[in-house]
Amino acid sequence: MTLTEKVLKAHDRQIKLSYRLAKVGYDSALGKVLRLQAYYRDGFILLKQWREFLYIRKRHLGDRYFAVDQAIMHTEHAAVKQLMQVEPQVRGNDLGIIRILAPSFLLNNPLSLGMNGPEHTGARAVFEQALGQPGQHATTIAQLIHQFLAQATQQNQLHIGNDLPRLMVWLLHQLVFQLNLSESEITASRAYISGLPLASLPNFISKYLLSFKTAPHIRHRTQLTAKYRQSPQWAAYLATGEQYHLNAHQVANSLFDMIHIAGTAGTSALLGSVVGVLCQQQDLREAVMAEVEAIWPENDAIAGDKLAQATRLHDIILETARLYPPVRFVSQLAQTSGEIQIGASKCPFQKGTRLLGSIFTANRDGQRYQQPDEFDPTRDYSDLLSWNGDRHERACPGRELSIEVIKIFCLHLLKHYQWSSITEVKWDFEKVTAVTPNNLILQGFQPK
Repeated sequence: MTLTEKVLKAHDRQIKLSYRLAKVGYDSALGKVLRLQAYYRDGFILLKQWREFLYIRKRHLGDRYFAVDQAIMHTEHAAVKQLMQVEPQVRGNDLGIIRILAPSFLLNNPLSLGMNGPEHTGARAVFEQALGQPGQHATTIAQLIHQFLAQATQQNQLHIGNDLPRLMVWLLHQLVFQLNLSESEITASRAYISGLPLASLPNFISKYLLSFKTAPHIRHRTQLTAKYRQSPQWAAYLATGEQYHLNAHQVANSLFDMIHIAGTAGTSALLGSVVGVLCQQQDLREAVMAEVEAIWPENDAIAGDKLAQATRLHDIILETARLYPPVRFVSQLAQTSGEIQIGASKCPFQKGTRLLGSIFTANRDGQRYQQPDEFDPTRDYSDLLSWNGDRHERACPGRELSIEVIKIFCLHLLKHYQWSSITEVKWDFEKVTAVTPNNLILQGFQPK
């Protein structure tokens, strides 16, 4: 059976499932089992061929179709934008297409993406406090990145897939908690992020049957969230959380997820893609290098005003985020039951059905962007969907800090360092991980 046949046959089962769920109950014991079967059937394909999965269903079924656990996937720009801007949002404890079925992996604390109402508002308030204002951390970030890049010269290379996540988990703990993680803690944090798919298994399987895999991750999270309480910033974060009736456990674990999932996994992936673009496209690299020399001619410390002047680099970051979004799916729950047209079928859906938005396909929607698969940093980014859009409750509170870190990294990289060769720049569109050229290595990496 070809991949197309597998994907479409799986969707035929989803169509039939929609009618069956209407009879047996969406959240009945049988309904949950049936949805879980559909989730894992689609999951086996998504794990290895996620982009083809999206486009096969889009080509054959249209801009909406069922996916994973009877969720309704939206793929066009206008629909995903509308989905993001629904307020108030009602969320399940999900990470995009990944359902968190093993709460033990998160120490029984929901993701901030799975919080609703005052709980979600409180988590966002803590995040905004921890992340600060644009430019507030510029000097500290520059110092940390300079220290990191200097260490990379000792190994004579900069490895995108290995080194950048290590940078981000270390840097964010410095910024948010003023805590310096050990090498073993950084390694354990990276392993925790890589192990997140284990949280999509039922809790009994994840916690007990696979304890030889999950126990080290759970132990690391327990130890690190306890360490957060030693931070000089902890009392201030806890005080903010308590205003929204969040306890210490909720505050510490929400900040853990902010750093590890959104910060480390998300920002390091986008940073890797920006470096990949600059390595792959010489004209863009030369344009940014000219901009760097124009705004930063001396070797003095970089300041916030210089970051604001790096407009060419800023647009390259936004275009990279459009083509290679580190977060590719957004999720919320339907607040009512109804009926939806999918392909040639009118299908019932139930209250609580997941509504998924594919940011990846929306960012490449030909109705919104001309030549959408081409890299063009002169576009209008007023409604860019990466970072979950802008100016609404779904918008990522770390957007500005993410862009700031990437700008400072690239400014330092191009101004102070050189490399003799690079390996192939290739984005992986098969494995269901953040899109970035993980195997790119800048070889002969040395100071200028």
